[in-house]
Amino acid sequence: MNVELIQNASHLLRGELSPEAGIELDLPIADIQPYALLLEQSDMPALRRQRLLSIYIAIKLALQRHGECEGTGGGEALVRKVLDGDYLYSLYVQLCLKWSEIDLLAKLAPVIKQIQIQRAEGRAEDDRLLTSLEQYVQLENHHIRRAI
Repeated sequence: MNVELIQNASHLLRGELSPEAGIELDLPIADIQPYALLLEQSDMPALRRQRLLSIYIAIKLALQRHGECEGTGGGEALVRKVLDGDYLYSLYVQLCLKWSEIDLLAKLAPVIKQIQIQRAEGRAEDDRLLTSLEQYVQLENHHIRRAI
């Protein structure tokens, strides 16, 4: 099971979050499991799998926080959701750069922008994120196998 990978990735992400941000990692495990399972089946080293899953969790949390803005009546709660989401988006970019995942960043940036635009138009297509990540992992596995 992928519980250990999820726990390790969550721990890694917690260590990267600014304590002042006060962000809780409250993403349901069901939202994390599909990508964790895919990563477990990959040929990547364990640390890289943890890092990629941490990046995924940060993005999913950003999507979640921004998605919660619509139901928020306004005021301080709305500002908090927007700021948390924006912080998490910037964190995923920071983590990609820190861990030299430039190809991943190049793959995800346009996808995330498309998701944001579609959400603004009332069409949620968050599955696009997982589909793009599946393609990325498959390509990475292909490169790993060719190098062996």
